[in-house]
Amino acid sequence: MQPQDAQMMGQVAPAGQQVIIMQNKSGGPKVFGIIAILLGGLGFIFGVMSFGTDTEGFGDTAVMVVYLTAFMNVASSGLFFYSGLLLMKYKRSGVWFGFGAVGIAVLSTVINVLIVAAETEKVFGEDAAGFVAGFGMIYAGIQAVCCSMIIVLPLIMNGADLD
Repeated sequence: MQPQDAQMMGQVAPAGQQVIIMQNKSGGPKVFGIIAILLGGLGFIFGVMSFGTDTEGFGDTAVMVVYLTAFMNVASSGLFFYSGLLLMKYKRSGVWFGFGAVGIAVLSTVINVLIVAAETEKVFGEDAAGFVAGFGMIYAGIQAVCCSMIIVLPLIMNGADLD
């Protein structure tokens, strides 16, 4: 069996003209855009569902916090969804909208954790409240890192593809 000769396809540029080589865009922004769209869509649905939370027996502050964090989660998820759409279109602004969505989500989590920790302290004492607050802050940190990585990876992988 004989090796085949290499073949070159295309046109030869006339002498004195510059040759421009075009590289295909990476598929990374599309993949991570789809992931952001899925997560944002699911978050939006679950955020809207959280407006139906039974708040009977909650204090006025707790009820306000439930609805405030539900609104923040819906806004964050909608913004995350929008950032996914922008990433699919290779727009660099999708990264920044995504970071805004992550910031809103983390702020919502921190507010929720602090209120739950305060209520836990009233019922179970300082040790339980400290555990709840510590665990909640670790969760907020993991949430921030994971969601930020979904948004920033297209920029890290090949930022030149984003407009």
